[in-house]
Parts: sequence; structure tokens; C-alpha cells
Amino acid sequence: MECCPYFKDLSKRSLIASVQSAGVLEHLKTLEKCAKKLASEQLEAQHKAQVLEQEKTLLERLRSKRDALRTRVTAQSAGSLLDILAETRTVSVPLLDKVDVSAMLLKGRVKTLQHILDAYNLAGVSVKVREPSSTFSFCISTAYEGIYLDSYYLDIHTKHPRKIIQHNIPAFIPLEQTARKYLQNDLKQFMDVLRDALNAYASRRYQVEQLQVHHHTSLTGQVQRNAAYNLLKFQYPIQCGDMHHDVQVKLVYEDPACYLPTEVTLTCTAEDSESMRTKLESHQQLFQNMELHRVFNSLKMQQETVVSSSCLSAVHRSASPSSH
Repeated sequence: MECCPYFKDLSKRSLIASVQSAGVLEHLKTLEKCAKKLASEQLEAQHKAQVLEQEKTLLERLRSKRDALRTRVTAQSAGSLLDILAETRTVSVPLLDKVDVSAMLLKGRVKTLQHILDAYNLAGVSVKVREPSSTFSFCISTAYEGIYLDSYYLDIHTKHPRKIIQHNIPAFIPLEQTARKYLQNDLKQFMDVLRDALNAYASRRYQVEQLQVHHHTSLTGQVQRNAAYNLLKFQYPIQCGDMHHDVQVKLVYEDPACYLPTEVTLTCTAEDSESMRTKLESHQQLFQNMELHRVFNSLKMQQETVVSSSCLSAVHRSASPSSH
């Protein structure tokens, strides 16, 4: 027996409604699940933000405490340092006795001193500890373009007030003036200034020696100089036209640490002529910007120097029959 069409239609509608209702419920469940997950993530993010803020606050407090402790510890003795450690009651710091702390402080000071000594050795200054242990012997080695020249020594008592016990620094080096300015507050600066002055002196002396050895035939007479080699006077002949003229040279080195002259004066009896003035100006530039012996290397290359008359006379005398 066939079912009534009305009931068939009603049954279909009920089935569709049931299916739709099930889909909506499933969708609602999904949405609810997403909402719970989102709420959980938001709570977790809020918690992390709160923890991060607390950690930032703690970090700032610890940094402030560290800076305060560092300031207190800097100049403290071993006993005072123990008192500070006891006040902090930090779990990560083991209990130390005064011997341990003194050893730690001494080790740190030795390491710092070793770094300073290494830096000095690289800069041409070597250091040795003498008895008593607060006295150090400094050796300053001078050199010019890789050529070792001389060494100078001074013993310094390094405990404040620092003082120079003995030395072999030349009298014209401004040792006392440099010591008054730097020795008590900056030992490294004191050694640097002293080393620069000694190297400059050694360089000036070396230049004069090289000039006299390799260019003596280009000089009229000897080089006049003082002990510090910061005032030099000499003459050399040059050719201008058909005539030979002697040029008088005066070089002044005002700065103790300079190896090139700060003042150059050239004079000549024939400087009224335009060609001579031009030559003298050119030579003056060379003396101001080049080492002394290299100036004459350059002049020889330009063929602007001649053999001095005194050297020619000496050659003639040695070749004459009366000399045999």
C-alpha cells in the first residue's frame, strides 16, 4: 500500500531540517572551540607580557645594584670586599676567606699589569720588576727606520707618590717637566712623551751622522750643532750660472719630539739674483719636508750641488809631489 504523498513530503522536510540542524550545531561547536583557543592564547600572551615586564623591572634593579657594588668594590681591600659580599648574601657567591679574596685581587692586578707590559714591549719600551717589587726598571730603545740606535734606562717607584729613582736620560731631554705633568696621573702618557723625545733626538743625530758620512764632499766645513741636535748650522756650495756660491743653512727643531726642522733659514751672497732666489726657495722646501741626508740625495739627483772647494783643495794637496 503506497504512502500518502502528503506524508512523503513531510518526511523529506523533516529529514532536511534534521540535517541542517546537525550542520549548524557542528559549526557552533567549531566556533566555540576557536573562541576558547583564542581566549586561551590571549590569556597566555597577557601572562607572558606580565612576566616580561617583571623581568625587565628585576633586570633594571639588578643592574642598579651591580653598578653600586662595582663602585664600592673598586677601591676596597680584601677585608672590605668580604663585608660587601656578606651584605649582598648572594647565593651564587661562595663564602670566601680573606686569603682567597686577596689572591683574586692580586691575580687581577698582575694580569692588568702584564697587559700594560706587553703594550710597552710592542712600543719599544721594556719593563722589569726590581726589588722592592714596587720599583720598575724601564728600558726605552730608540730606532730609526728599523735601525737600532741607543737604549735609555730609568727606575721608577710606582707606588704613589711615584718618583724617578735613577736614570741615564740626557740632560737636554725635558724629563723633569714631563714628570711633573704626567708621572703621577698617567704613567703610560709619561713614557710615551719621553719615548717620542728620545726617538726624535736619536733621529736628528742619525741624520747628521749620515750627512757627514755620505755627503761630506758636498759640505763646506763641518756641521755645527749643539748636544740635543736641535740647532744645526752648515754650508754647502751650489752652482748658479758660471759661479759657485756657498749657502749658509740654519735648522731649528723647537719641538723636542720632532725630527724635521720647524725653522729653516738659507742665506747666500748671491741671493739678489732671481735664479738664486728660486733655487733657495726650492731647497728650503726640501729641508722642511725631508730628512737631512735625503735632502742632499735629492740635490745630487737634481745636480744642484758641487764638490766643495775645501774637498778639492784636500784632493789637490794629496796628489801634489810634495806630499810624497
